[in-house]
Amino acid sequence: MLVQPITVSPWQSNCYLVRSSAETRDAIVIDPGLTAAGPVSEELERSGLRLLAMLATHGHIDHIGDAHLLATRYGAPLYLASADQHLITHPGAGLGPQGDAMVERLTGSALAPAVDDVRDYDGVLQLAGLRIWHTAAPGHTQGSSLLHCSDAQETDEGVVFTGDVLFRGTIGRTDLPGGSMTQMRETLARIVRELPTAVPLLPGHGEPTDLGHELAANPFLQ
Repeated sequence: MLVQPITVSPWQSNCYLVRSSAETRDAIVIDPGLTAAGPVSEELERSGLRLLAMLATHGHIDHIGDAHLLATRYGAPLYLASADQHLITHPGAGLGPQGDAMVERLTGSALAPAVDDVRDYDGVLQLAGLRIWHTAAPGHTQGSSLLHCSDAQETDEGVVFTGDVLFRGTIGRTDLPGGSMTQMRETLARIVRELPTAVPLLPGHGEPTDLGHELAANPFLQ
């Protein structure tokens, strides 16, 4: 499996271009945040790739802000947990009292275009030679998700895209609309119980990590 990180948005978010191998021409995008359309399109065209789908770890603008542009250009659906789907067209609703004003300063409008084909997560997805399954992980937002991804034959252990739930050395904030520290603690406890310690964790911001490192160094997992 090949995972190519692309830094996007004013918040330096991680967008990931993923395909099962160097031979396949099919790809998916994880977290097509604001400003992602340009570099993602350039890489798709440079490498002769076909975008089959976009998958989001949650609905904040720095993780889905350019989904509508890529959806229009490539006809790709967007997978996003239903609890966060309202943030597609009203991104400021996830950013607090000044959210609309912030979005308007960034994009020229407080409202964003809809995405024609939006799908909730439901079971295991088989896309682009990849096997992807979703685990609900509320705390940062109500629709926050962990996305487990391996090649379709499961010949590798895969990776987990953690969005803004778990970062290297810290966790996502819980003080924005839809956030809950109580739910975040429950999510983190489930991560500790259920994830293998060696599986790579690819967060929505910052550097990759793994659960073994976080158990030793992240104060929120002590």
